[in-house]
Amino acid sequence: MTGQNHGTFYGVGVGPGDHELLTLKAVRVLSSCSCIYVPVSKFSRQGYVGEVARRYAGFDCEIREVVFCLSANTTERSRHWHETAVEIAARLRSGKDVALVTLGDAMLFSTYIYLLRALRDVDPGAAIETVPGISAYSMAAALTDVPLGQGKQSLLVMPAVTDMAEIESAVVDGRGLVLMKIGARLQAVIDVLERLGALERSVFVSRAGLPGQRVETDLRCLRDADEDAGNLAVIIVQASESRA
Repeated sequence: MTGQNHGTFYGVGVGPGDHELLTLKAVRVLSSCSCIYVPVSKFSRQGYVGEVARRYAGFDCEIREVVFCLSANTTERSRHWHETAVEIAARLRSGKDVALVTLGDAMLFSTYIYLLRALRDVDPGAAIETVPGISAYSMAAALTDVPLGQGKQSLLVMPAVTDMAEIESAVVDGRGLVLMKIGARLQAVIDVLERLGALERSVFVSRAGLPGQRVETDLRCLRDADEDAGNLAVIIVQASESRA
């Protein structure tokens, strides 16, 4: 609780999907909050983050779903997050601690980032604390024994929603590369990696720590994969030998 009896807003990264990878701080924060917001889409249920909220929330904690806006219209997205921020700010002013749970790390391609900015606009003086979580690509590296970087190597993390030319440039550059937010672009990404001779140094992990987890060290096995195989997926491309 902050000064003047105002509450604190917490953005809590709950890790990739394994309850044992939740941090001690995340557990403590969630168990002490009066309300936990769970981001959902129009097309999905609470899933893992909802399970975490229910498992670690205090007995009198309110679990509240917030539908995150997928619209390409930036004005509509901003309005959506502004409305949620106004609601949270009111709870904070009443002295309640509030959390939003998010998959992976709270500051990496997370819905929390949009809400954080909106809340700063609505209430610049609000007490906000971000609780980091283990990222999906960290778990993917652990599952495949693929180092993310060593020595003087550098690592680039980028979403596959970008132009394929940018992915090509990153692969040609030879640095370690992590591709996230792959989705329906999985086959296009594999095409790029194969054409540039990078398949042999690439691994694929989807739904890390969740039911249906899939680990592939030969991406050719994904050529006949279902359309949703790229959802919640990560591809790690190891740095080339020239970068060692």
